[in-house]
Amino acid sequence: MSLLLLQAQQFRNFAELSLQPHPQFNLLVGENGSGKTSLLEAIYYLAHGRSFRTSRHQRLIQHDEPAFVLHAKVSSAEQVHSIGIQRERTADLQLRLNGSAQCRLADIAELLPVQLLTPDSFKLFFGGPKERRQFFDMGVFHVEQHFFAVWLQFSRVLKQRNALLKQSRQYNQQFEYWDAQFVQLAWQLQALRQHYISLLQNAFAALTDQDSLLSTVSLQLYAGWPEKLQTSAEFQELLGQSFQQDLRLGFTQYGPQKADLRLRSAGHSVEEVLSRGQLKVLLFALKVAQNNLIAGSGLKQPILLIDDLASELDPGSTKKIFDFLTNINSQVFITAINADQVTPFIAADCRQVFHVEHGQITSTDR
Repeated sequence: MSLLLLQAQQFRNFAELSLQPHPQFNLLVGENGSGKTSLLEAIYYLAHGRSFRTSRHQRLIQHDEPAFVLHAKVSSAEQVHSIGIQRERTADLQLRLNGSAQCRLADIAELLPVQLLTPDSFKLFFGGPKERRQFFDMGVFHVEQHFFAVWLQFSRVLKQRNALLKQSRQYNQQFEYWDAQFVQLAWQLQALRQHYISLLQNAFAALTDQDSLLSTVSLQLYAGWPEKLQTSAEFQELLGQSFQQDLRLGFTQYGPQKADLRLRSAGHSVEEVLSRGQLKVLLFALKVAQNNLIAGSGLKQPILLIDDLASELDPGSTKKIFDFLTNINSQVFITAINADQVTPFIAADCRQVFHVEHGQITSTDR
């Protein structure tokens, strides 16, 4: 199991919260405004160090309180780890991992692979490339061991190159040095991402091979530079050729920071040929495939958070989604107004239902 215990203090409308989740499916039931989504938000914050609902951390702290505290016990690699996060109104962030304050947010994120599905998740299709990079880079981070270190190095080099674009008007030895570093790291990132996307395509195909519509969907990685470039030397030459345009733009226009995931069905972009209901089914299939891939790559069991699952779904689409979910190797948290929207699709011994009301949570038999 991944999340063994969740505790929260002064977080949103929870003055005190303690939850021992089921290892498979957890159904959070209650009226709108009861705190169901806030519970998902607490789990997400533990894994990402930020909210998916607001960029203002003060809104997460109960009125007149100085800070909120989140604590969890997580099983990973056959060990139990203790995770703690405290965020103060002053924006100070305190992290603890197994009692030690000497940790990074990435150390916590590595233990807790969390994906989220909300009504806003359609941004994966209709949003910009950043939305899709966040989606697949989350998977690369958990599957490809060296990705984070390479990504950190590349981010520093990109920052340096963009700073130089604002300081120098000529392509000089400084640019040549940083471009050599830029290209080397970019090529490494591209190889790690491409390997991961190939694995994700296989996991997606295994999940959807019986679905006549989704089985036609392909995942294609755009590296962030023209596909005709076949070598790192050609890429470095392109950086030199595009220097004047980079100067005018004020940033580097080619590179892994511009990568994208192109989702196509029968040669067309999926948002052009699939209905909104079909896109929601595709969204679930992609997230479940990614969770299964992360789980299959090591000793982690990912967590999938689903807010308002029944929204915009007809009965046929709902059944398809639960067909995917019954094949997931993850711990799942689902919010719903009525338990009957979900319980018919999940065996009683595979789930736990929690009733949420006015910041209080109780376990029920339904």
